[in-house]
Amino acid sequence: MKLLTWNIQAAIGTRRYRDYVLKAHRQLLHTASKSAILDSIAREIAPHDVVCLQEVDLGGRRAGYRSQVEEIARLSGHAHIAVQENRTIPGISRHGNAMLSHFPLDVVEDLKLPGRLSGRGCLIADVRADQHLRVACLHLSLGQADQTLQLTAIARLVREPRPWAVMGDFNCGGRSGPISAFCELTGGDLPAVTPPTFPAWKPRRDFDHIITGGGVVLEHYGVEPANFSDHLPVAARIGF
Repeated sequence: MKLLTWNIQAAIGTRRYRDYVLKAHRQLLHTASKSAILDSIAREIAPHDVVCLQEVDLGGRRAGYRSQVEEIARLSGHAHIAVQENRTIPGISRHGNAMLSHFPLDVVEDLKLPGRLSGRGCLIADVRADQHLRVACLHLSLGQADQTLQLTAIARLVREPRPWAVMGDFNCGGRSGPISAFCELTGGDLPAVTPPTFPAWKPRRDFDHIITGGGVVLEHYGVEPANFSDHLPVAARIGF
């Protein structure tokens, strides 16, 4: 089974530091370039069986009042989707996480994560392939204290003796305290070296990860060279 996780930055398309300023209007308004970026994202994720996306706009003004998830799924050919809305800025944006799959999904939990500030979440679903896989799509807060609280809450939902994968933007490195504690608590595995994913144009920080457990065998793990966001996507191939 092929997995991928990607923080797509709502198709804003930041490709260098000064774009955070030069493209700031894309945080507020829909532009034609976003449609082209969504098309590129869809082509990139199409071969993957299960895809977790973060920083997706679920239908705010900056997305042209259309769900970016539905648009990507239409273009990529993923027949099954699940979404989680975590924060709304009225009249501007609807922030969320999304899961796209070539296999049916049973949504298990729309988990609003604890923390000093609201707006972070984890979407958990069972992928009904030949071998069922529990998948969690998360976007964590920035501080380690919050990240530890959030990963502890997620651990309760995935540490059963069944195959699972936790994917997303952790906002911390693979050898960080929160992730190390999570792996110890759940028996989860990460590669010994996790490749940097942020910023996409000159990656220095390994913020995006795929952690597996419950008997999952990791056959391939790496970063995809797709520069349509300020994060690079991480892809894995797993067996059971």
